[in-house]
Amino acid sequence: MSVLSVFQIEVNPATEEDFLADATKTLPLAQKQEGLIYLGVFTPLGEKNKYLVLSEWDSETSIEAWRKDPEHNEVMAKAGQYVKKHSIKRFVSKE
Repeated sequence: MSVLSVFQIEVNPATEEDFLADATKTLPLAQKQEGLIYLGVFTPLGEKNKYLVLSEWDSETSIEAWRKDPEHNEVMAKAGQYVKKHSIKRFVSKE
């Protein structure tokens, strides 16, 4: 079973540079997480200040371990400064 996580983010324009700096630090941490299969960050064409983070994990347990990672939590604590709105959707395969 794998889990696909789709995280849509709209960033406040005034803090976008700070958001990108933290995201740049966080992505290598995520890529080292046990259970991560794929991680990509995209910007929709023609839409400013919006990002799509697509990740695939081997299980919900792996996602939860990442969510509890101290360095990840440090960055997430600042998210309120950057994020105007967001949504997270998860899809589980039935393999």
